[in-house]
Amino acid sequence: MADLEALAAAARAKGWATGPGDVESIRKQAASLGWAEAAPRRGDTAVSVLHPVTESAAHPNSLSAVYGLGQQPLHTDGAHLQVPPDVLVFICDRPSATSTRLWRPDVLARRRRPLSTTSALSHGMFLVRNGRDSFYAPVLSGSGYRYEPGCMTPCDARAREVQEYFEQQLSRASAHVWSAGQVLVVDNRRALHAQSAVAEGDLERELTRIAFRIGAGR
Repeated sequence: MADLEALAAAARAKGWATGPGDVESIRKQAASLGWAEAAPRRGDTAVSVLHPVTESAAHPNSLSAVYGLGQQPLHTDGAHLQVPPDVLVFICDRPSATSTRLWRPDVLARRRRPLSTTSALSHGMFLVRNGRDSFYAPVLSGSGYRYEPGCMTPCDARAREVQEYFEQQLSRASAHVWSAGQVLVVDNRRALHAQSAVAEGDLERELTRIAFRIGAGR
C-alpha cells in the first residue's frame, strides 16, 4: 500500500501524486497523521462516491448540474468554504477511460503569464456564494488557491481576467488516466483539477473521494 505521508509530501511539491491503495488504508493512515476528514459541501460526508450524472440528476449546487457528462472546468473542491480542504484523495477500484485533468500554476507557468494576471490572482475579487455565509475573496491568498466558477462570481476586471486565465489553462492540464487500485492525492490548495468529458461506455465509473484538513501539520 502507498505511504500517504510520502504521497502528500510529493503532492505539496508537484500538486498531486499517485500510488496503490484503498479507502480503508488511506483513512487509517490519515487518522494516524492527525488529519481531519472534511466534507467539501454542507450535508455531504467527507467520504463520497463520485459517478457521472446528467445535469438533471446532479446536486443543484454542483458543477455536474451545469456541465453534466461534459468537460468540467478547472477548480478546487470546497471553494465556497471559508476554510477549504487541504488535501483530496481519490481512489479508483477499477479502470476508467474518463481521465482527471490536473494543473498547477508552477514557476514556469508564473513566468509565462502576464504580470497583470499575476497581480489579479491575489487582488481580483470574487463573490463566493454559500447562502447566508457568502463572502468575498481573491483566488490566491498566501500560497493557497481557491477557485470554482460554479460558486465564484468575478466582481471586477481583474477577477474576470483570472476567470479567463483558468479557462485557457484547461488545455494545458495533465490528463490522469485511471487504473484499478490506484490512489490520487491532490494538494487542494496548490493544484486545480477537473473531470474530463465522460468517455463512451464509462457511465458506471466510480471514484471514492476523501477530503482532509491537515492544519498545523501542513
